[in-house]
Parts: sequence; structure tokens; C-alpha cells
Amino acid sequence: MKTKMRNSIRGTPPDSCAWMLALALYLTFSYATAQEQALLPTNHYFRTFDVFVDSRDKALAAYQMEISLSGAAVKIVGIEGGEHEAFKEPPVYDPKAIQHERIIIAAFSTAPADKLPKGRTRIATLHVQTAGEERQRCEVHSTTAATANGKKIAIAASVEERKPK
Repeated sequence: MKTKMRNSIRGTPPDSCAWMLALALYLTFSYATAQEQALLPTNHYFRTFDVFVDSRDKALAAYQMEISLSGAAVKIVGIEGGEHEAFKEPPVYDPKAIQHERIIIAAFSTAPADKLPKGRTRIATLHVQTAGEERQRCEVHSTTAATANGKKIAIAASVEERKPK
């Protein structure tokens, strides 16, 4: 009886192959996950940039502009509309383009001239994810705008990082 007990303890139980396979799979996937995590940036930062247009004394009815960001692993993760009622809705943009450092945004309003913003107004807000603490540079390129009657107007566009409250 002692011999039988020793052999069953020393011997391999019938399901030991299943246990070894499960252990091998666990170790394989654990190792892959650890490798993938090592490749991911550890510090993600979210920043907010406000986009402003100054149409001076003209009513702003439409705009289009290209905005580029530079810095450590920048990714645009969201876009909001502006502060004036005419541009409350987010501007039109290519959803695939926001995955990169450059975006073209555009919006228009069919409201009458007296219901449109004049002067400096926030037209959009960009939400950005970065992989480091490095400050991003945000630049506006190639702007175009029009007033209520469709006449092209000169604007000054700028982007400012919102300070945390």
C-alpha cells in the first residue's frame, strides 16, 4: 500500500498535461502583455487649446483653417464648438484626421449678420493627449473666412492653451 501511494504521488496525474499547457499559455500571454505595456508611454497628459478668431468689426459667418500641433506624441482626441451661439456646435472635420498632429476645421452659420459674432471670439476647443510633459506648439495655417453675404473677410486666428483652474 505504501508503494502504491508513493507511485501515485510521484507519478504524473492524468490532467497534469492540461495544467502544464495552461501554465505555458498564462506565461506566454503575461510576457506579451508586459512587453506591450513597456512600449506604451507611461505618462499621458491631456491639454486643452482654445481656437480664437478676430473678425474685427465684421460679422463672422464662416471660417476654415488648418491647425498643426508639434511636440511629444501629440494626438487630438476631441473637438468642441465655440462660445458664440452661431458656432456652439463643433466645427466640421475629418474624424480620421484628428488622430494626427494636423487638422482642418470649418464651420458656417446662416444666421443674419446682427446674430453673428464680431471681434474676437472662441470658435472651437481642441482636446489633446500627449505622451510627455513637453509643451506643445499650436499653429494656425491657411485661414479663410466670410461674412453673412458671403464676402471674404480678413481674420486673425490664434490658438491658446487653456490654463488649468
